[in-house]
Amino acid sequence: MTTINAILLEPGKDPAIYKLSENIDRQIKEISAVLDGNFVSSRLFQVGEGLSLHIFLNDMAIPLRLPANRRFPEPDEHEIIFGNALFLVMDDVKGDDEGALHIPDPICDFFIEKIKENFQSCTGDEKPNPKVEIFVENRGTKEERHFKWEEVERPQKDLKFIGNGYVRIVDDGICDTFEIKGRYFKQIDLPHGNKPLQ
Repeated sequence: MTTINAILLEPGKDPAIYKLSENIDRQIKEISAVLDGNFVSSRLFQVGEGLSLHIFLNDMAIPLRLPANRRFPEPDEHEIIFGNALFLVMDDVKGDDEGALHIPDPICDFFIEKIKENFQSCTGDEKPNPKVEIFVENRGTKEERHFKWEEVERPQKDLKFIGNGYVRIVDDGICDTFEIKGRYFKQIDLPHGNKPLQ
């Protein structure tokens, strides 16, 4: 199996080279495993030739209460990474179809030093800003919806699921409850313009 280099940032540890499969389908499963389920990515900066360095995070890290990892560089130092993070190089045009690209060892070493310099370590007891616990769907449209994820007890009746990955939707006709590694989370609707509840 052919592998590529990524950079893994775990709470309380130095950044390190992490091997992922070159095959995109395997990559997605491996990224999900490393990030404890669902994930999102954001482009950090272009590295040349139509390539960019992306950061991959668990978008359910706060409801899952994953530990604080590092703070983003200024001017976003108030934003905290919770749980593991992966840094991957992606093709800006073909990335969704081809997956991440190999980062040569010397470039990994350069990125690792920059991450250590610019992403301040957390002590591990930092708490999320209540505002980041509020999710927004369809922002700016008539269907805009604000909600929080709340952990709930396992539903009592026999369960059917949509999906078979790390994150599954409970198929109960409403589909607002997710199962993640044996834990259940429900979307709690909030009024627009809601102030943080905590």
